[in-house]
Amino acid sequence: MNETRVTMLIQQWLQGELSDAEFGELERHLKTDPAARTAFLRAANLDSALRDRAARDDHMRAWLAHQPARPSSTRKLFWPWGLAAAAAIAMGVFLIGGVRPRSLRPALEATAQGTAVLTQTIDAEWAARGPRRTVGATLPPGTFTLQKGLAQIEFFSGAALVVEAPAEFEIVSSWKVLWHHGKARVKVPPAARGFEINTPGMKVIDLGTEFGLDVDRASADARLQVFSGEIEAHPTTGRQLNLTQGQGIEQRGTSISPLGTVRPQDFPGLDHMRDLGRERAAAQFARWQAASLAQRRDPRLIAYYPMQPDSTSQRLVRNLAEPGDALRDGGAVGAAWGTGRWPQKGALEFKGAGDRVRLQLDGEYQALTLACWVRVDGLDRRYNALLLTDGYDPGEPHWQIYENGRLMFSVTYEDPENPAQRRNQIYYSPVIFDRTNTGRWHHVAVTYDNRSGAAIQYVDGVEVSREVHRFHAPDRPVFFGPCELGNWGIPLTGHQFPIRNLNGRIDEFAIYSAVLGAEEVRAMYEAGRAE
Repeated sequence: MNETRVTMLIQQWLQGELSDAEFGELERHLKTDPAARTAFLRAANLDSALRDRAARDDHMRAWLAHQPARPSSTRKLFWPWGLAAAAAIAMGVFLIGGVRPRSLRPALEATAQGTAVLTQTIDAEWAARGPRRTVGATLPPGTFTLQKGLAQIEFFSGAALVVEAPAEFEIVSSWKVLWHHGKARVKVPPAARGFEINTPGMKVIDLGTEFGLDVDRASADARLQVFSGEIEAHPTTGRQLNLTQGQGIEQRGTSISPLGTVRPQDFPGLDHMRDLGRERAAAQFARWQAASLAQRRDPRLIAYYPMQPDSTSQRLVRNLAEPGDALRDGGAVGAAWGTGRWPQKGALEFKGAGDRVRLQLDGEYQALTLACWVRVDGLDRRYNALLLTDGYDPGEPHWQIYENGRLMFSVTYEDPENPAQRRNQIYYSPVIFDRTNTGRWHHVAVTYDNRSGAAIQYVDGVEVSREVHRFHAPDRPVFFGPCELGNWGIPLTGHQFPIRNLNGRIDEFAIYSAVLGAEEVRAMYEAGRAE
């Protein structure tokens, strides 16, 4: 049994990614090879157990997607009755492991629908169509057009590509890519042997190597160069060629000719991307430092916390809004210093139920802007704190993330007709945080005008919601007093949801006594973004 190939085919079948030809190949292995049937049994049984566990577990169910993966072929595996047990597995009715027909299985987690992760970009611009293309995003099957810059893609199989624009390609699965045109450097470790990249005139199967591929957009002619290891090249016309380190071929129409020299320097690789990434991070950090120095001089600032560790005290979170007010410095409790948006940048990490930053912000305000960078690692609570006042007295704001990933800003006031009763003005954004963007930095902001009653919310410099609440009455002031970042210090007595600690990191928190305009919020995001 070609173990690597059979494993790849089984995984693609479970993900619903097999073509008809690959389906037939898997069927032949299962008919003739007992070891292949054993491997199939184990994989199918494990797949079923994980799906069933996800369906029964409340915590896992909350993160399930709504669309199940479906097989790419409607054919059923079938072979003689002597192999009935394996046949039952393949037909989705294996009784011992409880495998259900695929159409009746619970939905898979969304990441199971993906094939790869976009791990780094340099000045990348993508065509508007297609799925999300931000760094850290899981890439589903589909066509991608890189119009400018460089992009690094790491496939679930273990293969990695560095793509140089202009380029267009189609991801078929974590093991297969259709390369329409452009330049790529492909690195395939031993675990990803069998990774396949197809050009208009040639199929390339990697046997554990590193190679460069360049396909001309107009002619579809291709140049293939092997930098290490070995590949199989299967021209659409002609015999198979095995190429090893230092060898290359050029395909023009139906003719194939050897290349005289191989030029690795013509294809940016993973090391080049790493070095460019470091240079870019240093430049972005320097740009942010200059913007931060200007920002802290804004007279509208109530407090500004750049979240850089203090050399005199690791528990001190300094307010650097000028001219300076040490009484508005924060005190970290439990929260630990970690890496922020760049290696040179700090941030506070909140994990435990007691993690927080204590603040005292006195004053009375008619307008507010709250802004920060946040990296959400998980939504563990019904309410996940960004900034909450102790308790929730009339005029006090709360800013948090609801359990479904929506930003939630609220202010409470007494009912003018019944002072013993409070009216809670709550403003929700659309869903912002989900499984596709956990562990990634986003800039969030909310503005609130107590005269007009408008609450406007922003994500990554873009307005996502605007609302005037039905309970709003003009000119009611807002207060903070004792409050904290990342938790709820003194919750209301007997509250149903008293624990609200954030699971993630906060960087550069700014609080203004005015409504910042959309251009100002956008500028704040542009100055601080790390991509």
